[in-house]
Amino acid sequence: MGTLRPLDALLSETDEVLRRGTPAGARVWPTGFPALDTVLTGGVRSGELVLLGGPAGHGKTTLGVQIARNAVAAGASALVFSYEHESHTLLERLISLEAAEADLGEVAGVIDVRRALETADRGESLESVLSTLRGGARAHAALTSYGDRLQVHESSGTSTTLARIGDAVARVSESTGRAPLVLLDYIQKVPVDRPGEDERVTAAAEGLKDLALSARVPVLAISAADKDALASGHRMRTRDLRGSSALAFEADVVLIVNDKVDVVSREHLLYNLGNIERFREWSVVSIEKNRHGKAHVELEFAKDFEHGRFHPEGQEVSERLIDERVFVS
Repeated sequence: MGTLRPLDALLSETDEVLRRGTPAGARVWPTGFPALDTVLTGGVRSGELVLLGGPAGHGKTTLGVQIARNAVAAGASALVFSYEHESHTLLERLISLEAAEADLGEVAGVIDVRRALETADRGESLESVLSTLRGGARAHAALTSYGDRLQVHESSGTSTTLARIGDAVARVSESTGRAPLVLLDYIQKVPVDRPGEDERVTAAAEGLKDLALSARVPVLAISAADKDALASGHRMRTRDLRGSSALAFEADVVLIVNDKVDVVSREHLLYNLGNIERFREWSVVSIEKNRHGKAHVELEFAKDFEHGRFHPEGQEVSERLIDERVFVS
């Protein structure tokens, strides 16, 4: 049930909050990507449902996990609901990401970390195993320092319902004393008792938006694409997400990730073939909806998938982008 609040009471409450020296508006969690934070006027906000879409294998989970990690590294807390990956798979990415964040040059990649963990001598400690990897000791120290401020929930498409998601968010808020940034991978996996996929996605989106408002947290929900949107040369848009009409309506922010080589205009590839390989190393993050700031902004970030991350320094795309490209490399 909602709360009836007269305007004079709301004014008095806001005045009280300000006099206590605390912000009266939404709390902001920076994403750790300066170019993206500029467009989002600081980052993602409490009460927001942020949608992160894109074709399979283009870095949606990578970007989401990196944003959650960046929030924790900045002193906040985060809760990751993973319907797609085991917690140890995410840990391997986090270890390599932390090693790369130390800027030590050539550091252990995700594959190196996985191999080291799988071939470790029986009885050997994690700290000892990671100390053999370049950047591993620094990564272990950083992750240890986060403590319980970063939590991973191995979620199930049959039992991790909206109610259980809400309960977990409440428990983390209570145990850590901090409302967490919530990452959910991915929204179409949330079990909802509705007859069709569109109805299920609608209910999931509505429930996650309600959670964001009631718990005063940002919910960053990864979304899968319709199969028709996965054709080569197609630029994915909000309309290509499964259950797109409900998602577009409920979301406060929509971010779509595409490979740059798939979305640049034809002339950038035809007349300079070297651009093809160069553009493959970059992803374009399109801010297609931004309820509290500027939308229709195209940012580009260099991939570093070897270390489970994107390079955080990005910029606006200077090349012309198009919706559909006939030329396929």
